[in-house]
Amino acid sequence: MKFSVLQENLNEALANVSRFISNKSQLPVLNNILIATDNGRIKLSATNLDIGLNYWIGGKIEKEGSVTIPSKEVTEFVSYLNTGKIEIDLNAQNIFSIKSDKFNSDFTTISANDFPTLPPLNTKSSIDIQASLLKNTVSQVVFSAATDDSRPVLTGVLCVFTKDSLKLVATDGFRLSLKTIKLVNPLSLPDNQDSLTFLLPARTLSEVVKLSKTDDNIKIGLTPDEHQVVFVLEDMELVSGLIDGEYPDYTKIIPESFNTNIFVNKEEFAQAIRIASVFASKSANVVKFNIKNNKLELSANASQLGKNKTELDAKVEGESLEIAFNYKFVSDFLSNCQGEEVVIKLNESLSPGLFQDQTNPDFTHIIMPVRIQD
Repeated sequence: MKFSVLQENLNEALANVSRFISNKSQLPVLNNILIATDNGRIKLSATNLDIGLNYWIGGKIEKEGSVTIPSKEVTEFVSYLNTGKIEIDLNAQNIFSIKSDKFNSDFTTISANDFPTLPPLNTKSSIDIQASLLKNTVSQVVFSAATDDSRPVLTGVLCVFTKDSLKLVATDGFRLSLKTIKLVNPLSLPDNQDSLTFLLPARTLSEVVKLSKTDDNIKIGLTPDEHQVVFVLEDMELVSGLIDGEYPDYTKIIPESFNTNIFVNKEEFAQAIRIASVFASKSANVVKFNIKNNKLELSANASQLGKNKTELDAKVEGESLEIAFNYKFVSDFLSNCQGEEVVIKLNESLSPGLFQDQTNPDFTHIIMPVRIQD
């Protein structure tokens, strides 16, 4: 194998692909990146067997071939080189050489035959969706997925595609984010299906957001064996396993009606939460909400630090109420709001609260309250 490529292109490709190697695998080849010539381009691949990435860049190819190279060391080395052309050569002893300006380095390799193949997209079961739409929807939901593996299904995001809508749901058992989008351009679903549902790892969707920069559309579909899903982006393919298991019936925890509605300025509310967090972070992250007489009072106490109280003007409809929430969950919601006003809908002190962006009613956030200690 022999080719030349621009340092800036190879550096970007290695930086992206190296995030998908396995650092804990007993298979040494999974610590490596596959680099191969592929129909006039250079392909780089990495996988930890749960998620993997194919990444193509342009180059001048003199001799075809493939091999796997040490991910950490080669990525680090290439990042230190000057921009411009670098030359790659794999000799008969399978030594991988990189030459650039005054630098010439050799790396040991592992045969490409030992590297697992990332399965392709089954185009018969794929759909195309606007990239910006998917990215915006993911960002408003993915943060609510669980980060520990005690209940694997909760580490995923439920994705439901219909011909004219996209729904994403994530919950960690303490909060839930739900976003429904009405599609301007109807989707063409495979085999005349009414809907297409995936339970995807939250990391998969987060990586799609990171990788998709200039794409107009993203193609999504299953692999031929239907055990994995493939996202096709410009010059990239992200392959991910699906999560097995039945997703909980999230509709049961969303109240149908509310006794108290609070309308409050988002920026003032966010500032009050940040100020309360100084104290709440020392006391189980708890911030108390006291709602009455068109006022929203936020307070937090920390026995070793002190206490804080902030009073906000608000429009209050319904009954007065005291309730407490984990400030981090409220803060995560507010960071994904774009309007000037948010609405908080409540029932009782131990019933879930509903938080909404007034300008985005299709984005619903549910937070379970914390029991108030006397």
